[in-house]
Amino acid sequence: MLKSPETVLWNAMVSDASVTSMVGHRVYPHLAQAGDSFPFVTWRRTGISREQTLGNPMGVPTVSVSVSIYAVTYLAARKIADAIRDALDGYGGTFDNTEVKRASLTSESDEVVVLEGSEVPTAYSVSQDYEVLWQET
Repeated sequence: MLKSPETVLWNAMVSDASVTSMVGHRVYPHLAQAGDSFPFVTWRRTGISREQTLGNPMGVPTVSVSVSIYAVTYLAARKIADAIRDALDGYGGTFDNTEVKRASLTSESDEVVVLEGSEVPTAYSVSQDYEVLWQET
């Protein structure tokens, strides 16, 4: 069975009433669906580190996950980012037989973006980076 701490974070986002009141269930791995409207959220794994003890992995790796929020206005992007931070920073829980011990927000940045192939005007984005300690074994 594939274990994915990113899916645990996805579940935490789409289960949070504050987040879903603003984006519904438009929370996707890597890319939004073609033709989807703003606002939406994407997430992706950006790295993993595994601690070793005497040549064996401990089984509690740390995964780096980036969450990107896209909205038509800066204020909307910030409100969604704040709701996601409230839902994920310090989060621990289990979903689909995968346990996240703790998710911690490590950085956040804002930018203006033009989405490739889009006829939609310039959008605003907030990117959040999380370190996720999870139980692999």
